Amino acid sequence: MTLSAEQQSFVDAIRKPMNSHRASLLNKRFDAIPREERFGALLHLFTSAHDYAAQQECSRFLPEVLADCVLPLDCVLRQIASTWNLSVEELPNFLAKVYGVENVIETCGTLELQYGDDTYERRALNTIAWWLKPRLNQAG
Repeated sequence: MTLSAEQQSFVDAIRKPMNSHRASLLNKRFDAIPREERFGALLHLFTSAHDYAAQQECSRFLPEVLADCVLPLDCVLRQIASTWNLSVEELPNFLAKVYGVENVIETCGTLELQYGDDTYERRALNTIAWWLKPRLNQAG
Protein backbone atom coordinates (compact mmCIF):
# COMPACT_ATOMS: atom_id res chain seq x y z
CA MET A 1 0.00 0.00 0.00
CA THR A 2 1.40 3.37 -0.98
CA LEU A 3 0.76 6.06 1.58
CA SER A 4 -0.08 9.68 0.85
CA ALA A 5 2.20 12.33 2.33
CA GLU A 6 -0.31 13.00 5.11
CA GLN A 7 -0.63 9.30 5.93
CA GLN A 8 3.15 8.85 5.97
CA SER A 9 3.57 11.85 8.24
CA PHE A 10 1.11 10.33 10.73
CA VAL A 11 2.74 6.88 10.55
CA ASP A 12 6.17 8.40 11.12
CA ALA A 13 4.87 10.38 14.12
CA ILE A 14 3.36 7.23 15.67
CA ARG A 15 6.69 5.46 15.41
CA LYS A 16 8.68 8.24 17.09
CA PRO A 17 9.59 8.06 20.79
CA MET A 18 7.17 9.46 23.35
CA ASN A 19 7.49 13.07 24.40
CA SER A 20 5.26 15.66 26.04
CA HIS A 21 3.96 17.06 22.73
CA ARG A 22 3.34 13.74 21.01
CA ALA A 23 -0.42 13.46 21.60
CA SER A 24 -1.00 16.92 20.19
CA LEU A 25 1.26 16.21 17.21
CA LEU A 26 -0.51 12.92 16.47
CA ASN A 27 -3.92 14.57 16.61
CA LYS A 28 -2.79 17.27 14.17
CA ARG A 29 -1.21 14.78 11.80
CA PHE A 30 -4.27 12.51 11.92
CA ASP A 31 -6.62 15.45 11.31
CA ALA A 32 -4.51 16.46 8.29
CA ILE A 33 -5.23 13.13 6.58
CA PRO A 34 -8.26 13.35 4.28
CA ARG A 35 -11.16 11.51 5.93
CA GLU A 36 -11.33 8.82 3.24
CA GLU A 37 -7.63 7.99 3.79
CA ARG A 38 -7.60 7.78 7.59
CA PHE A 39 -8.52 4.12 7.90
CA GLY A 40 -5.77 3.27 5.40
CA ALA A 41 -3.16 4.95 7.59
CA LEU A 42 -4.31 3.01 10.65
CA LEU A 43 -4.50 -0.24 8.73
CA HIS A 44 -0.95 0.33 7.53
CA LEU A 45 0.24 0.44 11.15
CA PHE A 46 -1.45 -2.89 11.84
CA THR A 47 -0.07 -4.52 8.69
CA SER A 48 3.46 -3.18 8.34
CA ALA A 49 5.04 -4.27 11.62
CA HIS A 50 4.36 -6.28 14.76
CA ASP A 51 5.02 -3.17 16.88
CA TYR A 52 2.92 -3.18 20.05
CA ALA A 53 3.58 0.46 20.95
CA ALA A 54 2.67 1.80 17.49
CA GLN A 55 -0.42 -0.38 17.20
CA GLN A 56 -1.60 0.49 20.69
CA GLU A 57 -1.08 4.21 20.03
CA CYS A 58 -2.88 4.16 16.69
CA SER A 59 -5.78 2.17 18.15
CA ARG A 60 -6.97 5.26 19.98
CA PHE A 61 -7.85 6.70 16.55
CA LEU A 62 -9.98 3.70 15.52
CA PRO A 63 -13.25 5.21 16.82
CA GLU A 64 -12.67 8.11 14.43
CA VAL A 65 -12.89 5.81 11.39
CA LEU A 66 -15.82 3.56 12.33
CA ALA A 67 -17.97 4.86 9.49
CA ASP A 68 -15.09 4.89 7.02
CA CYS A 69 -14.15 1.22 7.11
CA VAL A 70 -15.58 -0.05 3.84
CA LEU A 71 -13.21 -2.92 3.09
CA PRO A 72 -14.68 -6.42 3.27
CA LEU A 73 -14.02 -8.08 6.62
CA ASP A 74 -12.13 -11.03 5.16
CA CYS A 75 -9.82 -8.61 3.34
CA VAL A 76 -9.02 -6.73 6.56
CA LEU A 77 -8.47 -9.95 8.51
CA ARG A 78 -6.12 -11.37 5.87
CA GLN A 79 -4.10 -8.14 5.87
CA ILE A 80 -3.67 -7.96 9.64
CA ALA A 81 -3.28 -11.68 10.39
CA SER A 82 0.49 -11.79 10.03
CA THR A 83 1.40 -8.62 11.91
CA TRP A 84 -1.36 -7.64 14.35
CA ASN A 85 -0.03 -7.67 17.90
CA LEU A 86 -2.23 -10.09 19.84
CA SER A 87 -2.27 -7.83 22.91
CA VAL A 88 -3.92 -4.89 21.15
CA GLU A 89 -7.54 -5.74 21.98
CA GLU A 90 -8.87 -2.47 20.54
CA LEU A 91 -8.62 -3.82 17.00
CA PRO A 92 -10.91 -6.85 17.55
CA ASN A 93 -13.36 -4.57 19.37
CA PHE A 94 -13.26 -2.11 16.46
CA LEU A 95 -13.90 -4.92 13.98
CA ALA A 96 -16.86 -6.08 16.08
CA LYS A 97 -18.37 -2.58 16.03
CA VAL A 98 -17.96 -2.29 12.26
CA TYR A 99 -18.87 -5.82 11.15
CA GLY A 100 -20.70 -7.35 14.13
CA VAL A 101 -19.36 -9.72 16.78
CA GLU A 102 -20.86 -12.88 15.29
CA ASN A 103 -19.65 -12.05 11.79
CA VAL A 104 -16.07 -11.41 12.95
CA ILE A 105 -15.94 -14.63 14.98
CA GLU A 106 -17.41 -16.66 12.12
CA THR A 107 -15.10 -15.13 9.50
CA CYS A 108 -12.05 -15.71 11.72
CA GLY A 109 -13.06 -19.35 12.05
CA THR A 110 -13.40 -19.73 8.30
CA LEU A 111 -10.11 -17.99 7.52
CA GLU A 112 -8.19 -19.90 10.20
CA LEU A 113 -8.62 -23.06 8.15
CA GLN A 114 -6.62 -21.49 5.32
CA TYR A 115 -3.48 -21.39 7.46
CA GLY A 116 -1.37 -24.15 8.96
CA ASP A 117 -1.84 -25.18 12.58
CA ASP A 118 1.38 -23.58 13.82
CA THR A 119 1.20 -20.31 11.86
CA TYR A 120 1.06 -16.86 13.38
CA GLU A 121 -1.88 -16.02 11.11
CA ARG A 122 -3.98 -18.83 12.53
CA ARG A 123 -3.07 -17.83 16.07
CA ALA A 124 -3.98 -14.19 15.35
CA LEU A 125 -7.37 -15.08 13.88
CA ASN A 126 -8.07 -17.39 16.81
CA THR A 127 -7.08 -14.64 19.23
CA ILE A 128 -9.39 -12.09 17.58
CA ALA A 129 -12.27 -14.52 18.09
CA TRP A 130 -11.10 -15.17 21.67
CA TRP A 131 -11.18 -11.43 22.48
CA LEU A 132 -14.76 -11.22 21.18
CA LYS A 133 -16.37 -14.41 22.54
CA PRO A 134 -17.19 -12.87 25.94
CA ARG A 135 -19.13 -10.13 24.09
CA LEU A 136 -21.03 -12.78 22.14
CA ASN A 137 -21.92 -14.58 25.37
CA GLN A 138 -23.12 -11.31 26.96
CA ALA A 139 -25.40 -10.60 24.01
CA GLY A 140 -26.93 -14.10 24.14
